[in-house]
Amino acid sequence: MKLALVGLLAVAIGQIGIGSAQAAQTVAVTPSAPNFVNSFPFGRPDIWPKLLWVYKNVPAFDLKSGDTLSFDLNAMNDVDVQVAISMAPTTTNGGEAPAAGFTQIVPNSQVPANPRGDTLTGNYELTFTSQAAFHFPGGGLIIEVSDPGGLFATDSSADTVFNNNMGGPSDPSGFFVERIVGSSGTYPWGGTAVGAYVAPFKLFIADPPPAGQPPPAQTSPAKKKKCKKAKHRSASAEIAKKKCKKKRR
Repeated sequence: MKLALVGLLAVAIGQIGIGSAQAAQTVAVTPSAPNFVNSFPFGRPDIWPKLLWVYKNVPAFDLKSGDTLSFDLNAMNDVDVQVAISMAPTTTNGGEAPAAGFTQIVPNSQVPANPRGDTLTGNYELTFTSQAAFHFPGGGLIIEVSDPGGLFATDSSADTVFNNNMGGPSDPSGFFVERIVGSSGTYPWGGTAVGAYVAPFKLFIADPPPAGQPPPAQTSPAKKKKCKKAKHRSASAEIAKKKCKKKRR
């Protein structure tokens, strides 16, 4: 009896583990006290070849092709935004040195959902779809925005697309480190580092199908029973025949 109970408990625990591993995940790196007004990089692409946002205390995640990365613009750009986006972990949580090379998750040929943003705050409408997998163990993260594409590459107007909805090192959330404009793309980054103007973001990591789970069984419609023909036309056979006809109706 005890062995049976132990076996049932082990199965239940295993099922809980599988369920949590397969659950969809939203990673929200958002400020507690949003601040700062800025146009880079989604409102003005003309003076930065590469822009880096550096974060810390970011939860671990496994981004897959088809998952999404969203930013919150609360003013609109005048043309569709097209940029390349890459990610890299940092060697230390809160540092800016990369622990590995960048993984490009969005090419500059992609037109995101809501490509000019909108005037709402907090809806994270500018949504890019990842085209590559990226494993992040948690801690320090760098998002690189580079290589403007399409009409956005020649957009010379400065549209202030962030209005007091960004983060910085003093934000109580503890997520935001710095922004670097004019990065060389290799460490040490060069360019201008400022402890402010760091864009919040959200990742939506879809629920993957459980590995090895068979498809649901298809049930066939129940077959109608055929009435047996009576060998002899007795009174009882005639009654049985009438009953069979009623069942078929």
